[in-house]
Amino acid sequence: MKVKILKKERLLDDFFKVDSAELIHEKFDGTLSPVVRRLNLERGQAVAVLIHLTDRDSLVLIRQFRYAVYEAGEDGWIDEIVAGVLDDESPEACARRECLEEAGYELERLEHMATIYVSPGITTEQIHIFIGYTDSTKRINDGGGLDSENEDIQVVEWTREEAFKKLMNKEIEDGKTLLAVQHFFLNDLLKRRG
Repeated sequence: MKVKILKKERLLDDFFKVDSAELIHEKFDGTLSPVVRRLNLERGQAVAVLIHLTDRDSLVLIRQFRYAVYEAGEDGWIDEIVAGVLDDESPEACARRECLEEAGYELERLEHMATIYVSPGITTEQIHIFIGYTDSTKRINDGGGLDSENEDIQVVEWTREEAFKKLMNKEIEDGKTLLAVQHFFLNDLLKRRG
């Protein structure tokens, strides 16, 4: 299927970049669309990690203030899995770094769950989602994020039962966190069935 970009303009060049494009594209019936305007939020790639403490059979998440959540009419503080922007490093290296920075845990093993588009209608951002395995003795610092990034992060631990209850009661509001927790329980179920 063909796409022709007629005009492209950068509207914002900051932490995020926003581009406007005028384009035409081939439709499923073989004809061309009229000229349409589309916006793209360029942010790059990120990683996210659900930490499983194997000795306590619990999950480690973080709680922090998110302005967008506040603007949506909530109090702004949300529980989510560890996450961060991918720099000049592999997704695995970034995942390990972010777990140390935000939660204080050194991971023993990483399992790649999926790489997803966050919201393909508006952004090119992709997140590499992992399940990170470690135990409670591998907490080598308090976490909390980096002062240089103005992070104020609280480390949160959910028992397996709490996590399952939150999942079933639809209390997990963050998309990447919901996917990772669902994967955790589905993968556990499949392992038990052999």
